[in-house]
Amino acid sequence: MLKYRLAPLAACIASTAAVAADNPMWKTDLKWTCRFTSVVVCERSLDCVAERKEGLIKLDYPENLVTDEAGSSHSIKRHYVQTVAGSPISDEVKVELSNNDVLWLTPVDGAATFSNNWIGAIVSPKAGVVVQELRPLACSPGL
Repeated sequence: MLKYRLAPLAACIASTAAVAADNPMWKTDLKWTCRFTSVVVCERSLDCVAERKEGLIKLDYPENLVTDEAGSSHSIKRHYVQTVAGSPISDEVKVELSNNDVLWLTPVDGAATFSNNWIGAIVSPKAGVVVQELRPLACSPGL
């Protein structure tokens, strides 16, 4: 008798979890092109320098891949959405890659009234003289 009462509750909880797990970028498109025009390079000496460098990064959720500016593909280890109550930023999407690069993205317009674009950065930890690189990104729907 108890299992019949819990069945509707379990179905309700499962559907809520599925909706909560959706990536808000997916509402616009599942494939994205991100452009950058500079790279901040940080060396072991703790000096960080911004350099002019242009490139494209392609984010392909259906294939679970990110293609970097050199054309190399890296699988997405995981991605998740973070929303902080009271924050002026509606949603943040974090995408962690198999090569340990991390994309942090936020919508330009949370309501998608004026823009479907997302902005953020890709952070690339390195081993060697260069310990970190950061590329500011502007992402548009479509590849």
